[in-house]
Amino acid sequence: MGPKDMFVCIDPTDAGKARLRLAVALAREHHAHLSAALLLSEAIPGAPPRAAGAGMPPTGVAWMPQAGLVAGVPAQGVAPGIGAASELEIADIVEQRFRAEVEPHSIVGDWHQFGSGDSAEFIALLTAVDLVVLGQTSNDYRLPGGFRPEDVIVGSGRPVLVVPYAGEFGAIGRRVLIAWDGSREAARALHDALPLMAKAEAVIVIGVSMREAQAERARPSLDRIVRHLGRHGIPARLEETVGSDVPVADLLLSRAADFDADLIVAGAYHHSRFREALIGGVSRGLLDHMTVPLLMSH
Repeated sequence: MGPKDMFVCIDPTDAGKARLRLAVALAREHHAHLSAALLLSEAIPGAPPRAAGAGMPPTGVAWMPQAGLVAGVPAQGVAPGIGAASELEIADIVEQRFRAEVEPHSIVGDWHQFGSGDSAEFIALLTAVDLVVLGQTSNDYRLPGGFRPEDVIVGSGRPVLVVPYAGEFGAIGRRVLIAWDGSREAARALHDALPLMAKAEAVIVIGVSMREAQAERARPSLDRIVRHLGRHGIPARLEETVGSDVPVADLLLSRAADFDADLIVAGAYHHSRFREALIGGVSRGLLDHMTVPLLMSH
């Protein structure tokens, strides 16, 4: 059974609009309830720098790259290029976009708004959904702590579909790359991705090993996964890479590009986030450099 209760995080950017369209397409495909939330940026793009020791800007004021414009749409009652759109005006525009996308398809969903300090309430809400759709971290729209992909993936315990901030993605799950290392996180991600791969045309299960002996030990696990997918009617084949000097995340992303994948499936943070922040890691590398949607579970 596919996801029946979905949640998409959107914002007043073109990337947010593209993310919403993908979430709506998935909700239509799976006949799902789709709720949405506007996540307010911690540092609004285009905001003038604050002097050292200066107080916070006036409550309710948001600065956009072009004053009065929200992703190319003039804020209500504000002429383009004049003044600044308030948070209330921005929220109204983004909510209207959400309603305009879901109502023609009779998709039912709730509307929410979260900002700095609301992360605990936000994460609690996500624990009762089947799939979370949110955007890759972007310097164009920086979110406060607690709302970033790594926070949501680890904190919510739910499968999270992270959508790149660049590009349009009309559908996912037709050509899928599965990163498999035998970990519980990889197993969880694979299970969570099954409903999204039900109509897959081609799937690669890829294992990366540093040495041939390690590859030989991993091969039975990889073979089991290919057989498991076949029992679900999903055509999959195995690929192995041994002894590469290329970072694993870069290798996976390169192979996804060669394969023309529309989805990467990977377990998240097999090591601690602190370790990955210090010395890097596969999860961090995928989240930083992804070019196609990424389904992650922890």
